[in-house]
Amino acid sequence: MKTQVLFIGLLLCSSILTAQDTIKGVIISDKGKPVRRMNVWVKNSLDGVKTDKQGEFILQDLSEKDTLIISVSKKQDAVIPLKDRGDELIIKLKKNEFILQDNSQEFTYPYSNKTLLAFNPNILTRRQIEQSGANSLYDLLRGNLPGVTVSEVNGNTLVTIRGGSSFDLNNEPLFIIDGIEYRGSYDADRAVNIHDIEQLEVQSDGAMYGIKGSNGAIVITTKKK
Repeated sequence: MKTQVLFIGLLLCSSILTAQDTIKGVIISDKGKPVRRMNVWVKNSLDGVKTDKQGEFILQDLSEKDTLIISVSKKQDAVIPLKDRGDELIIKLKKNEFILQDNSQEFTYPYSNKTLLAFNPNILTRRQIEQSGANSLYDLLRGNLPGVTVSEVNGNTLVTIRGGSSFDLNNEPLFIIDGIEYRGSYDADRAVNIHDIEQLEVQSDGAMYGIKGSNGAIVITTKKK
């Protein structure tokens, strides 16, 4: 009897651990029909999927600190913190709210306004940086941020904002690392370790920095030690 109880306990522990690693879900309409090609992603990360024909999705490598975002419309998102959630979710979308079925329980939540989530495509967070696999500042800027171009010109690697057609050192943005200004990407790349960056923000309008910011600014904050 004790052996059976222990075995059941181990299964329960395994289920909890799995819930922190992989989430399986299905999204259905108010009429119970699967919703296909719905965007689902993890907040502040590059992880995202679309639901399949059955309205199902799978996301891996998660923790209970993560939050799922479901893009319901141009103005509304369904926001689901994963803390204390099971590993299988059923989300029913209604007009002004959604119903979440989790571990045989049912919860009703209002949608969140997209503007309140403060998502900024010009900002890379620590988790996004880790997921990018970048090994240098140039790697990080290449292809991960809209309007930023990295180009090889006459043996030099140059960065521009807003996709300028000409490339020279005078067109590079101002780089600011923990409040210290760098006038070129070469010096900035040498000054920062990619693994120490907590956040990187691209500012296409660097007017607040005067003439030095006329080509925009890239503001980098490193982790506190």
